[in-house]
Amino acid sequence: MRCQVDDDQVAIEFELELFNAGTAPARAIFAEASLLNASATQDADLAAFFQNAHGKGAALDVIPPMKRVSFRSQVVAPRASVQEYELAGRKTFVPVIAFNALYEWSGGKAQSSAAYLVGRDTQQDKLGPLRLDHGAREFSGLGARPLPSAVRT
Repeated sequence: MRCQVDDDQVAIEFELELFNAGTAPARAIFAEASLLNASATQDADLAAFFQNAHGKGAALDVIPPMKRVSFRSQVVAPRASVQEYELAGRKTFVPVIAFNALYEWSGGKAQSSAAYLVGRDTQQDKLGPLRLDHGAREFSGLGARPLPSAVRT
């Protein structure tokens, strides 16, 4: 939805939609998110986040079969953890948001995880990077593209 950058932190506000594609209710659902950087290590960073799901975050009691639940939240990271790239002489960054959803169903416990590249929505295939060389600012008009890294157990 939007990204705020200042000298101390980066915060991205988003809307998350959870969908129960199963035939049984999903119960005790916990959704957690993390803000990462698009980088050479992003696949390893995503794998570590997916593998170390904590089950801490927004909690829902139940999602009935074939139903969707949406809610708004945000991820925040220290400004110092943002990896900057120089692009055409400008300082930019490309955030990645990763999600873990842990839940219980009649067959036991399960996990669904996904990650998205976030950037300025250019109305084309590629997203635009977010500029950091203008000081504190807010970005709106963001888009997200799913990354191939995902987990479903």
